[in-house]
Amino acid sequence: GHIECDAIIMDNGINQTIPALRALHPDAELTHEASIGKIANDQLMKLMSLGLDYDQAVNRIIQGFLR
Repeated sequence: GHIECDAIIMDNGINQTIPALRALHPDAELTHEASIGKIANDQLMKLMSLGLDYDQAVNRIIQGFLR
């Protein structure tokens, strides 16, 4: 099994991510990937150089993250 725990922190947001996996089979292989981060400034600059304003760029990145 595999579980992903991703979050974007915005403004004064807080996130607590606790990945938990449990398997009853002795040969089960379990992995997790957890990441928390802010929107990268280079991503914002790229989108803004293409004509989006700051809020539009943030919205576009968040929409991509949620898909």
